[in-house]
Amino acid sequence: MPLFTTVLEDTSPMIIYSSGWVSGSSADSSEDQYSEASFTVSIAKGSTMSISFYGTFFAIIGAKRSNHGPYHATVDGVLSDTFTGKSNTSEFNQTLYSSDTSLGSHNVVLFNDDNTFIDVDYVTFQSSIGEDDDPLIVNTFQDTHPAFDYSPSSSWGIPNNVGSFSGGSGHGASAPGAVLHFSFQVGWVCTRDAVALYGPVGPNSTSYTVKIDDLTPQVLNANKQFYRSHQILFFAGNLGKGEHSLELTLNSPSSGQFAIDFANVYTTPSLGGT
Repeated sequence: MPLFTTVLEDTSPMIIYSSGWVSGSSADSSEDQYSEASFTVSIAKGSTMSISFYGTFFAIIGAKRSNHGPYHATVDGVLSDTFTGKSNTSEFNQTLYSSDTSLGSHNVVLFNDDNTFIDVDYVTFQSSIGEDDDPLIVNTFQDTHPAFDYSPSSSWGIPNNVGSFSGGSGHGASAPGAVLHFSFQVGWVCTRDAVALYGPVGPNSTSYTVKIDDLTPQVLNANKQFYRSHQILFFAGNLGKGEHSLELTLNSPSSGQFAIDFANVYTTPSLGGT
């Protein structure tokens, strides 16, 4: 089965932070050492960061610095050892915690164990689909593809900062209750396909509810302190054969704008992908 790696930047709504976390400040002279010059930091004992995903190996990446302290993690409720992020010499792009798990749905929680710093730069995880000798096929659907449907159409228009979007196009909305549907077919043989939805996050964006087919909806939030483009707004794997539908609904009013850029659908030839 071909493996592919998904990278969630620290500002991806797929990463859930408890209270006690803030965006890294540009006042930090080492900000440019982080991926996309962005990181999220905690100095509150007991604060948590969590991520749920379908895949195998995962890693939480951050920095080890002189003012960082102890932390631990759980994977599907199983407690890890205690680690330390303290280092006399600042070290960036460091693996804070990783684990090679079986292919399936997993939940990872990172805990700050003291009133010292811990920061998250990005999270990665691997997924696999298809047969052993399959090549991976990634189909990109721009926001203007007929697979996308926006309702009511009057609520959706050209988003802010559209020049930073893939292909220079996107759809944005501000009205609560605005809905997008994305319908796609991911094969008829195996049950391991995935979809990733991309768009920006920022200080004027909003929360949204997203679901695949009749699965349990998830409430996520694209409201972040700083504007970042090309973020994974939603990821789902192990979708099963046949046609699927992703539905996203804006939850609350916004003085700014929630926006969609594009979607990637992952498949293989054995699944009928082209």
